[in-house]
Amino acid sequence: MARPIRNITIVGGGTTGWLAAAVLNHRLQWGYAHPDGVSITLIESPDVPIIGVGEATIPGMRHTLNSIDVDEAEFIARTNGTFKLGVKFDDWHKPGGPKRQSYFHPFTGGLQVGGRNPAASLLAYGMPEGVNEDDQLGNLVGHGVAAALAGKSPKRTGDRAYDGMLGYAYHVDARLFSDFLREVAVARGVVHLSDTVQSVEKDERGHISTLNLEKGGRHEIELVIDCTGFRGLLINEAMGEPFESFADYLPNDRAAVVQIAHREGEMLEPFTTSTAMAHGWRFRIPLQSRIGTGYVHSSAHVDEQAAIDELVRSLDGADRLTDPRVIRTRNGRSRRSWVGNCVAFGLSSGFLEPLESTAIQFVDFACRRFLQCLPSSDFEPAAIAKFNAQMAGLYDDVRDFLGLHFTLGDRDDTPYWRSIRHDVKRSDQLEECLALWRDALPDVYDPRPNDVFTFWSVSAVLFGKGFYDRPPRVGTDLLPREVWDNYVRRFLRLRPPLLDIMPDHAEALRAICATAEPGTSAARAPRANVSPTMGFALGPPVPVMSPDANAAA
Repeated sequence: MARPIRNITIVGGGTTGWLAAAVLNHRLQWGYAHPDGVSITLIESPDVPIIGVGEATIPGMRHTLNSIDVDEAEFIARTNGTFKLGVKFDDWHKPGGPKRQSYFHPFTGGLQVGGRNPAASLLAYGMPEGVNEDDQLGNLVGHGVAAALAGKSPKRTGDRAYDGMLGYAYHVDARLFSDFLREVAVARGVVHLSDTVQSVEKDERGHISTLNLEKGGRHEIELVIDCTGFRGLLINEAMGEPFESFADYLPNDRAAVVQIAHREGEMLEPFTTSTAMAHGWRFRIPLQSRIGTGYVHSSAHVDEQAAIDELVRSLDGADRLTDPRVIRTRNGRSRRSWVGNCVAFGLSSGFLEPLESTAIQFVDFACRRFLQCLPSSDFEPAAIAKFNAQMAGLYDDVRDFLGLHFTLGDRDDTPYWRSIRHDVKRSDQLEECLALWRDALPDVYDPRPNDVFTFWSVSAVLFGKGFYDRPPRVGTDLLPREVWDNYVRRFLRLRPPLLDIMPDHAEALRAICATAEPGTSAARAPRANVSPTMGFALGPPVPVMSPDANAAA
C-alpha cells in the first residue's frame, strides 16, 4: 500500500535550492501535509559558484516571502534590496525612427472606466486637448510609471509588511539572498550537507535510489529535486531527459556582467532598465550599495571579448567594482521537468533570457505546482503529467511574451537586429494572438493564459512597441469623447498629491532597514492558525500588473 513521501533531497544550493528548501520545508515539515511531516535535506557542493550579479524579481516574490513568514524589513536589509516598480526599455526601436525610443512595463495598472478598457479610447482619441503628459497606456491606467520615474518608494514608513501604495517587486543581491534563505531554512529544520555528488545509482524502476557523495558516501533517495543549474546533473545527465532549445525564438545565449558603483548624487531608481545595444541588450539593476549590470547578447553575432568591450564602453566611465566576466546560458526547457522520482527546479528545469526577470519566479511556480502534485510512494503518473504540462505551458507562455519585445521592433542597424526582425521564430499561438490583437484589444479571454503576465502587461508592451496604428475594428469599449477626456483629466489630477505623499526611494529603504532585526525570520516558527491571507497555502501565480491602491478614477 502506498505511503506518503517522507524524505525529499534537494541537490544544489544558490537561490533556487534554498528558496525551494524554505518554501517546501515551511509547508511540509511540521505535519500539516502528512501526519509525520516531511524531512528535507539540501546537498550543496562547495565547488560550484553561484551565478548572478544582482537579480530582479516580479511581484509574486512578495507573496512567496510573506507566505513563508519572512520578515520583509530583514529581507530587504540582508539582501541589499531595493524596490522595483517595473521595467524601462530604452532604444528598442530604430534610432531617429517614428516609434518611441522608451517605453515602460509597470507593475501597477489595469484600471477600467465604467467597465471598459481605456486603451480603445486612447487609440481613438489620443490625449485630451491641452494635456501634456506621457501618452503610453501604462501611464494612464496606473501611477506606477510616474512614481518610478520620480524615484518614489511604493511603501511608506508604517505600511504593513508586503503592503504598499503600488504594485512592486524587488532587486536583490543573488549571493546575499541565497545566504539569507539558507539561514532561514536551516534554522527551521532543513538539513544542510556541504558535499559533492560524484555518481548516481538507480533502482529497477529507473528511479534515482542513491547519490554517492565525495565526503559522505551513500545518500539514499526517496524523492530528489535537481537544482544544479544549467548542467542538469540529475534531470538531463542521470535521467537522460532531453533539453528542448528555444534558440530559434530567443537567440541570446551569453551575458557579459560586471558590478559598478553608484554615481554621486544620482537617483536610486526603483525600476530595472533594459537598453538595446548592437548585439543584444544591457540590464541595469540598482541595489542599495551598487549596481549590477550586464550585456545579454548572441554569440552568433559577437564574440565574448568584443561583447565585454562594448559593455565597458557603455558604462560611460562608471567605477567598476568587479572585473567583467561572461556567463553562458541556454534558452529552453527540459522536455519534462519531472521524470520518475526526480524533479527539476530553476535552471535545471528551464531558462528564458532575463528580459522580464522571471528566473527566480519560476522556482516559486515550480514549488506551487509541486505541492499540488506531491505523490505518494507510488509516484502517481497522472499527477506527474499534470506538473509537467503546467511547467511546460508556463515556459512556453513566457517565451512568447518575451518574443513581443524582440520581434515587434523595427531596428535594422546591425546584423543582429536584422536577424531578430527576419529570422527569429514565433509560436503558432503567438501568431494567432497577434492576428487577433490587430483587430481586438488583449483581454482575459485570449487564447494565451494570464497566469504570469496578464493582458494588461501584453497591452503595455504592444503600445510601447507601437503595434497599433489604428483603433481596433471590433469590440465595444470605446467611451464617449467627453467621458474619456474627463477621465484622463481627473486621473492625472490625482497624481501630484499621490506622489507628494510617497517617500523618496533611498530614504524609504534607509528607514525600513533601520527597523530590521537580525534573525527575526529564522526564529519564526509556523503558525498553528493559518489566516485566509497568510501562512502555508500557496495559491495560483500572482499577476504582474495590479491596480493602484489609491487610483480610483
